[in-house]
Amino acid sequence: MNTQVQKAEERRQYYRINDVVMLRYEVLDEDASAPPVESGESGLEVSTGTLLAEIDRELNKAINTIWQDSPVVAQALGLLNRKVSIVAAQALEYEESDVHSYDDTMVSLSGCGIAFEAREALTVGTRLRLSVILKPSQITLSIAGTVIACEERLDSSAMPYWVRVDFDDDLLAQEQLIQHVVQKQGALLSENANRG
Repeated sequence: MNTQVQKAEERRQYYRINDVVMLRYEVLDEDASAPPVESGESGLEVSTGTLLAEIDRELNKAINTIWQDSPVVAQALGLLNRKVSIVAAQALEYEESDVHSYDDTMVSLSGCGIAFEAREALTVGTRLRLSVILKPSQITLSIAGTVIACEERLDSSAMPYWVRVDFDDDLLAQEQLIQHVVQKQGALLSENANRG
């Protein structure tokens, strides 16, 4: 199967959300690929946020099981979990020492890529190392990717470019992204249901 066709099919398998994350990136040298990951490590920084995310994932599995028998109890547990996540995120803000080097950025995010507002144009094919702090969990992801498009935006002079990046294969980081996207979608659906 053609690689581009396969990539397009893979992208269709992932949900995509618009979100605000803390983002920074660096352009990688053309000769150098992404910095090698030491054995036993992934693109995730082991932090309190990562540990909380692991617990959150296990709790979400349990809530999904409970949902079948008691939707009200499952919804209450989900709300309680979101509340704890918000409190944890606020506590973790103090833990992040270099958080000021990140920009709050509007992104379109999925498990296979990201599109984001940028101050500078990036050439298609440019290799990037992206560091993303997801909110409210404060999970920090570090993942490499390739710029596949850079479009000029007419609606913003501060961030005049919209850059699209395909991620390299990093299963652990992508799993965290997918969980984040699914949780955000669940929260949005819950909020919309409560308004209706």
